[in-house]
Amino acid sequence: MTPAQGQTAPLHVTPREKNRIQVGISWDTGQEMVKKGLIFKKEEMVNVVFDHVTPDNAGLMDASGQIYHSGDNQTGRIGGDDEFISVNTATLPDNYHAVVFFALCQSKRPFSQINNATIRVADGHSDQNQLELAMENMPQAAKNGLIFAAILRDSAAPSGWGLKNISVFKNDGDVSDWGAEGAAFLR
Repeated sequence: MTPAQGQTAPLHVTPREKNRIQVGISWDTGQEMVKKGLIFKKEEMVNVVFDHVTPDNAGLMDASGQIYHSGDNQTGRIGGDDEFISVNTATLPDNYHAVVFFALCQSKRPFSQINNATIRVADGHSDQNQLELAMENMPQAAKNGLIFAAILRDSAAPSGWGLKNISVFKNDGDVSDWGAEGAAFLR
């Protein structure tokens, strides 16, 4: 079940050793993109930024080693996801309460001007999409930043996680703290 914007649905993960999900972004040639995910941990009922992954070599993996970025691709010339973040949901430490996924256009171009820009959350084993957003024809995509989605611990869900569709666009220059922006959607 795909959650509507602002809604949360159970996250489907094929029960394999690490219960991996993948958040991928794709676009056509000639566009510069950066994708990053911010990780929040639960600490005394307060969500705080714990770590992040980026396409920069120094930031490809989080401190737990269970969330990693595929690396930088500025050409958009490969098939499928041009860049992706993988999350091993079964082996995330218990203090990881949520993971929020962001996308920022490195060239500062709005997503609506990037050919075939698409972002998705998929099961890591089956590659089945659980949430997909094609940004090219969306009027609200006239911005260069996107708070896309979050996975949240949910003991009632079969996988132990829920998927929240955030899909809120912002201009990078208007945001001083992307972590605080993402945390606001976890309430």
